[in-house]
Amino acid sequence: MNKSRESQKKISNMSQLAGIKDMEYRSGKAKGLGAFEVYNRAGLCFSVLPDLCLDIYDLRFKGLNIGFPSKNGLRNSVSFNAPDGASDGEFAYNWRGGMLYTCGLDNAGPPCIDNGVWHPQHGRIGTMPADNVRCECFWRGDDYILSIKGDVTESMLCGSNMKLSRHIETGLDSKEIRISDILTNLEPTDEEFMLLYHINFGYPLVDEGARLIKGKGPVTPRTANAAAGLHEWDRVPAPSDVYEEQCFFHENIADQSGFAYIGIVNDLLGTGAYVKYSLHTLPIAVQWKNMLSHDYVVALEPGNTYIMGRSEERKNGTLPVLSGYCGQRFEVCIGILEGAGEISAFETMLGNIHHNL
Repeated sequence: MNKSRESQKKISNMSQLAGIKDMEYRSGKAKGLGAFEVYNRAGLCFSVLPDLCLDIYDLRFKGLNIGFPSKNGLRNSVSFNAPDGASDGEFAYNWRGGMLYTCGLDNAGPPCIDNGVWHPQHGRIGTMPADNVRCECFWRGDDYILSIKGDVTESMLCGSNMKLSRHIETGLDSKEIRISDILTNLEPTDEEFMLLYHINFGYPLVDEGARLIKGKGPVTPRTANAAAGLHEWDRVPAPSDVYEEQCFFHENIADQSGFAYIGIVNDLLGTGAYVKYSLHTLPIAVQWKNMLSHDYVVALEPGNTYIMGRSEERKNGTLPVLSGYCGQRFEVCIGILEGAGEISAFETMLGNIHHNL
């Protein structure tokens, strides 16, 4: 008999093991925001925000916090005001953090004016609500699939019109969240775009002694301050009351399936987390290292540019283009490593990638 049928005999309702709960925040700054809470038998529990790009906010594994919610928390409205037309101080007041914050599509990185148009820090797509949202829980062979889909559109009058079709999925016993996006240019003309998956890890996974791991490839500091810390890019110190953030650009080698990897490990907790991403569409992994007290976070961010801002990417010749009426697929996974055995096996896999190509 089918294994899944045998499992079903032991339960009265699949919600005992896994499911998707449709919820809404009822108070505070987030009042009115919807959320889907996804949980499974493996111990994953995460929330997806249909009103905010179908981004992932909370992530816990067997009760252990993995992500980084900023001290701003969730809010139901976000301002893009820039009084002087160039600065973007509002971002620091509004940014919610979360496990996944999608950046783009007109800009990723600092605010800028490009061809006479102002673009806010990290763009607008992460604040856009999704349409055509649908949730499904169903058996696929022996696995019980938890699936959320929706479309997020960013457009302007007499300008660009881009649709991000997002699919988030995990399984009954999976320790991995799979994010599959298709970005479509709905206009006949070519469109320049930037896309960054701002994936944020926080305490207690991020703690003194934690370390970063990655596949083969160079590490480049973004600033002079980052260059001074290049020798310890992969080490997490204790929080500091005075700390200037550091960013590094990682170029990795893909495995035979076209995926690259970068992650963070806390050996004391016996827990790690990794980001797996399609290297051909997301060639750069940005590392944000911010060890400031109360803003203690490490972000691992696959993207299609160096996030220097739209105008700088244009000058550098690194601003990607999506042809008219064309689409492009992007794939990212966030996974958990449980125990020294899984951590060791993951590091061995990383070391073997370049040998197996």
